[in-house]
Amino acid sequence: MQRFDAIVVGLGAHGSATAAVLARRGLRILGLERFGRGETFGSSGGRSRMIRLAYFEDPSYVPLARASWHGWEALEAETGTSLLTRTGGLYAGPADSSVVAGSVHSAREHDLVHEVLDAAEIHRRWPVFRPSLDTVGLWEERAGVIRADLANEAHLRVAERGGATLRFGARVVGWRPVDGGGFEVETDDGSVAGAACLVLTAGPWTSALVPSLRLPLVVERQPVLWFEPTIDPAELSGERLPVWLMATGDGVFYGFPYDSSLGLKVSLHHTGVFVDPDDAGREVTDADEARVRGFIRSRMPAVDGRLRTSTVCLYTNAPDDHFVIDRHPAADGVAFASACSGHGFKYAPLIGEILADLATTGSTRWPIDGFRSGRFGGPQIA
Repeated sequence: MQRFDAIVVGLGAHGSATAAVLARRGLRILGLERFGRGETFGSSGGRSRMIRLAYFEDPSYVPLARASWHGWEALEAETGTSLLTRTGGLYAGPADSSVVAGSVHSAREHDLVHEVLDAAEIHRRWPVFRPSLDTVGLWEERAGVIRADLANEAHLRVAERGGATLRFGARVVGWRPVDGGGFEVETDDGSVAGAACLVLTAGPWTSALVPSLRLPLVVERQPVLWFEPTIDPAELSGERLPVWLMATGDGVFYGFPYDSSLGLKVSLHHTGVFVDPDDAGREVTDADEARVRGFIRSRMPAVDGRLRTSTVCLYTNAPDDHFVIDRHPAADGVAFASACSGHGFKYAPLIGEILADLATTGSTRWPIDGFRSGRFGGPQIA
């Protein structure tokens, strides 16, 4: 049996980042991923993710988002890979919507550079939008796009340069503590590896790896769509169009500047469709497309062109839509993260650091009390 200092189960955004952090610290790492390199079956696949600081979900995320931005910049420098594109961000809707009120609260509490705009000003600056008259928007300067595929690969390369062993197509079927300390991890081919500590970052499959914690997580099916606009795509480039969120009576929609390889990304944030991650319905349906086109025809009619491409990813949600990051209360040396509720990718460099801390030392300097799994009433750390 091979032995390592640490084993990381799941090599999406958070697992790849954790493997990179542990490898930088000089530990011997084994990374196990049930799918292929650059997998797209969980929550980490695809080309783009949003990074923003004026955080409508809760202002307590803002310092973590700032630290994560610095983490991405450090990864760019370390790997020579361009990962961040600053576009600014627009978060719009009725003034009393959580998107607007929460973003304004975060921006003011943390003194972020921002402006509050009315519907007419939003349309003047970005004519592609046709906001309703009651729409208010917060624009912030420091927001943009993360190249998700390149970001994951950059973390994997850092881990490998540090000596990590990464195995793909290796599904973990169980783990157990061993006498004398440490853990054994078994994969579906019957092989077993041992390590002093263990990190579980299996996304939608995390609950199955910690069943005793009874985590109240649900997996949500998320269609993602890219359209070809009916106007000059240059008008929708990253130099002219920010990343954006818009709250409507039909939900919160979001989008990105035009990508010549794919089109203009417009999708619904939180569909309310809950699935088994192994039977999620991976093809985007006519009903999925119609739901997004309804928004486009109302608020972005110039984008109502052909559907160029689409995919389905998964959110793993907690009841309060906040993160779950913790160490296992009954297994010292085991840390896990999941349930980032559709807004966790941007934090990958920081979550990797937190998980590495929890697994190797049992604590972290970062404020994660609000993310602890014990808040759901299950087993807690004494």
